[in-house]
Amino acid sequence: MALVQMTSQTLNALKGWPHQHALDFHANFAPTVLANDAVVPKGAVVHLNDNLQYELGVGSLKVMPLFTFYSSRDVSNNGGNPATDKNVYIAGQPQGKMLALPAKGAFELVNTNFVAGSYPPNTLLTSPTSTANAGKLTSGTYGTDTICGIVSRGIVNNGYGHNAVAYWPIVMFP
Repeated sequence: MALVQMTSQTLNALKGWPHQHALDFHANFAPTVLANDAVVPKGAVVHLNDNLQYELGVGSLKVMPLFTFYSSRDVSNNGGNPATDKNVYIAGQPQGKMLALPAKGAFELVNTNFVAGSYPPNTLLTSPTSTANAGKLTSGTYGTDTICGIVSRGIVNNGYGHNAVAYWPIVMFP
């Protein structure tokens, strides 16, 4: 597993979250998502399956899009036993539950987990469920894709020197 700078992959709320009425959800990943030591980055687009587990992307499914707030390495403790091993990595959410923000939240997000390209304001966003881009934001087509966001400011600095797409979460089914 390659190490990543902690600020190179982020999902941050510019406005609207957290506050006393914050909307979020906690669930585990489906076992297939984390197979072969796969890492789900912060800001991945996920949806709930019938077992209340997260799977990547939304494609054209009629599901609630959610955006992961942590990476999968932050919610699983793969570093060893802290009682017996030195310098063990301890996950921030060791119970394995991932916090995700649903696309119905009243907030503006900036997300580093997107397919490279041009994202002018008002671009519709979706996320494929398969391929190498599963879980990443990309341009979507109304009536074909489940839309999970509308670009607000375009590509911006995430506050740590990395490109991110700024958008308002929304849900529109095909």
